Amino acid sequence: MNKELPYYEIPKLPEVTNAATILSRLVDGLGFRYHWATEGLSENEIEFRPVESSRNMLELIGHIYDLAFAAHKVLTNSISAKKELSSFEEYRKETLDLYWELGQYLRKMDPQSLENHNYNGATQSFPFWYLINGQIADALTHVGQVVSWRRIAGNPQPKGVNVFLGKKM
Repeated sequence: MNKELPYYEIPKLPEVTNAATILSRLVDGLGFRYHWATEGLSENEIEFRPVESSRNMLELIGHIYDLAFAAHKVLTNSISAKKELSSFEEYRKETLDLYWELGQYLRKMDPQSLENHNYNGATQSFPFWYLINGQIADALTHVGQVVSWRRIAGNPQPKGVNVFLGKKM
């Protein structure tokens, strides 16, 4: 187990409740779930594909990275370029780091700033709400796929992961 990577445990509760801290907690829950969904994957699971027409696990994890990058870029106004990654370890670390940085950023963000924050797409602008039902919800769906696929491939998620408490028991 790698306690050096973010989200081994979910961070403590925010001290105030507002839109930004609620969104930070959603990101933290996603990060925690991703940490444990990807912990201990073997080469067998990384190459696993449930059906020929689907992505394999590495491609799925690459997609989750893309979603993390997009949410991070939009909400933090980051100008960093997306990294060219190729290995499972690189994708895992970078995705966890992006979610960690995003969660920390949101926890400190002025809620009014979030309310006025827009996602400027290619042809139009969208309020930040669309990131919740877009990139964040999509990532949660795909993390669930990782958990399911690894179980199908014969290596279930480590025992004792309590997503309600945000701890490994």
